[in-house]
Amino acid sequence: MPAMRALERRARSPISLEHTTKYRRRLGSRDVTDRSNKSFPEGRGPASSLSSRWDGRLDPEQKSWCEANGVPLAYDPMQIGWIIADKEAVCPNAVPSAPLSWKAKPTRLLDFRRWQSDDLPAFRQLLGDPQVWRYMHEDCPGEMTEALARDLIEISAFSDHHDVLAVTLDGKPVGQMRLAFGADPSSADTAELSYWLGRAHWGRGLGRDLVRRATQRAFADHDWLYRLVAFVHPDNPASERCLRAAGYHDRGHRDDGWSCFVTYRDS
Repeated sequence: MPAMRALERRARSPISLEHTTKYRRRLGSRDVTDRSNKSFPEGRGPASSLSSRWDGRLDPEQKSWCEANGVPLAYDPMQIGWIIADKEAVCPNAVPSAPLSWKAKPTRLLDFRRWQSDDLPAFRQLLGDPQVWRYMHEDCPGEMTEALARDLIEISAFSDHHDVLAVTLDGKPVGQMRLAFGADPSSADTAELSYWLGRAHWGRGLGRDLVRRATQRAFADHDWLYRLVAFVHPDNPASERCLRAAGYHDRGHRDDGWSCFVTYRDS
């Protein structure tokens, strides 16, 4: 039962595993060329990395490359962009456009830290949006006043029943991860992972990175932790895809319709 309705885009020719092998072989060789037949040295240009359908939406250069090389595409309304339709197909992770420039661009990585008092304006802005609360366990409390935001930050820092961290991008808060301890009374080595991103950061492929890094952080910070569970609102298939991409397994539904996902240390 697909969570996404993809609109298949016609390509010049169908892709196959044989074609994919040729792409990988060609992209991994020294004589890799782009559409203008400019060659790139080994380890540079398109040969340096490949993308698949699991790596998020394509940028305009990647989309053009796929169209020119007969790679079928599909439109993903959840990511608001085009992705590779065939799960076996690949395309360059970075397709150059003229004029060529190989100046390194800074890598934008998600990180985690404690909420701070200086984060109060960002916290209010992020959680002041009712849409962000749509898929949470709790209902939107109403107006996110300065007093309420300060109380929530204080609770996150001084409660021992959970571990709450701000999710930052380039040092600025964009969301939150939370580990709730005692998620399973019969299993002391289990915690529940929950997370959210501000609406301005939806559809950018950050959710998958958030779940993956949050899972790694949870197991690294808590050596007693063996199992993580996560529950997903029935109307949030994008979150389900993020969990699956991070190695979580579907364990059915609760009585209220929320999906349950589980992962284990070193799984």
